[in-house]
Amino acid sequence: FPEAGSDTLIPLSWVQAAQERSLEPSGSVVLGVDVARFGDDETVICLRRGPVARIVHAGTQEDTMQTTGRVVRALAETGAERAQVDAVGIGAGVVDRLREMGKPVVEMQAGEAASDPERFANRRAEWYWALRERFEAGEIDLDPADEELAAQLTAIKYRIDSRGRIVIESKDEMKRRGLPSPDRADALCLAFAPPPGGVPLPESVREMLRGASLV
Repeated sequence: FPEAGSDTLIPLSWVQAAQERSLEPSGSVVLGVDVARFGDDETVICLRRGPVARIVHAGTQEDTMQTTGRVVRALAETGAERAQVDAVGIGAGVVDRLREMGKPVVEMQAGEAASDPERFANRRAEWYWALRERFEAGEIDLDPADEELAAQLTAIKYRIDSRGRIVIESKDEMKRRGLPSPDRADALCLAFAPPPGGVPLPESVREMLRGASLV
């Protein structure tokens, strides 16, 4: 684990407290899906039940159809309301296939403008800062055995740009520092991120509304 500096996004002590915490797994059930791009990067699925989060899949060298199948299976086995998928790059194909299958998927674009563009450089910064605040407030429960997730979370740095906005270190920047891609941390962040445009209606409800000519 790296030593915490003034530019550390989530200090080790906060992560350790989350690992030792026991919260009630109630509320929204959501999957956060970070899709691997190449090499040793992992495709990761994180299950969130309210404040409780666990990695339910992590694998390498899977094509988009395999990843799609993993998400379909995870949705069925966990009863998740939706899958929030990183749609940057190769993840877009997973989103498209899940939509074609009528699955509850939300396209997450980390590079889009933040809802508060004066404070955050993009949505990635906004999502990660909200995750940081959740750790600080003690509103997250992590797997105490997942040291890889803990290491990734504590390695991420942030900075302030010339416009005074918060910028979160990118995967490429972390790799240039000799660190692995924070795929598990990104999947966790996606699981807690608010979906753009609000929470989508379940497909069963949409079908009912379509039948009534309302959508």
